[in-house]
Amino acid sequence: MTTLTSRRAQPRRFFAPGLMVNVALVILAIVGIGAGVWATGLYPRKAAAVRDTSGLTPVPVPAARISAYTKITRDHFWDARNQRLSVIYLPPQAVTKEMVLNIGDLIGRVLNHDKQPGYVFTEADFYPKGTREGIVAGIPAGKRAIRVPAERVDGLFGLQPGDRFDLVASMGIDAGRGGGGQAFNVGGAYGSQLALQARLSNWQRQATVRLLVQNGVVVQPMTTRQVPVFQNTLTQGGVTRMRPVQEIVIGVDPDEVAKLTEAMAVEAKISTVPRSGQPGDPVNSVTPELQPVNPFTGTGFAFAGSGATDSRAPFAMVERISGRNRELTAVPKR
Repeated sequence: MTTLTSRRAQPRRFFAPGLMVNVALVILAIVGIGAGVWATGLYPRKAAAVRDTSGLTPVPVPAARISAYTKITRDHFWDARNQRLSVIYLPPQAVTKEMVLNIGDLIGRVLNHDKQPGYVFTEADFYPKGTREGIVAGIPAGKRAIRVPAERVDGLFGLQPGDRFDLVASMGIDAGRGGGGQAFNVGGAYGSQLALQARLSNWQRQATVRLLVQNGVVVQPMTTRQVPVFQNTLTQGGVTRMRPVQEIVIGVDPDEVAKLTEAMAVEAKISTVPRSGQPGDPVNSVTPELQPVNPFTGTGFAFAGSGATDSRAPFAMVERISGRNRELTAVPKR
């Protein structure tokens, strides 16, 4: 009797512990499969509200940012997220004649500036038809492009594509060096007078200033690129390291390329003179050359190729030859 009563008092167990674990695993598997089906789109979702575009004009816009000097292709209009062409719908009164409405008229054109997504295209966004893509698209017709290191030319930082400027090179000179303290070696009765005039006009200590570029234009603003540099080390031998270099691409006239390259080769101090960006600034304005004082020719040097002469030069130089000796003699003109 005692045994029977104790058995009846024990609670009944409807599920074993192992069975509960199996049931939990089955539920988790069902939930995971359902989430996967929902993510793949096989499960029917609630249809999104469709915008009524009747009476509106579709205008193509870029689906992502497009860099300058890029040729437009169909891929620039494809919205991969929504699987459709990127267009905006505008009421007819908001569409202007400057907007380009046909995608076919945009294919193959080259942008003249960066284009952000969602903005309509106009004819002012592009270079003339037939322009090649790349950095050569930004070079104005008739000019040449040259890549200039930022540390070699002062004042180029901050200029944007299309900005105009002039370049001036300067180098200090000392005409009295190597001549026994005199600016030059001139004989004759007027030699001392000419040397005195040179000292009074400070001709012995001046700077050579040369105008290198007239009305240059920025093609590509300042960028930083990595340049490989080979170095020999004691522990590792030859090692190639990367050195950052800041450069800017400018457009200059063909006859100015050699002068600018020469100035950088001799490590002259090159300064940038930005021009006005207002529409009233004359494009054909010229920055004058420097006319330094020279006792040989008068008020200023006559630059080669300029055709300028100074009839007010006080002295004329005559070369006197006596045997093997040759000497310059200053002779007054009047």
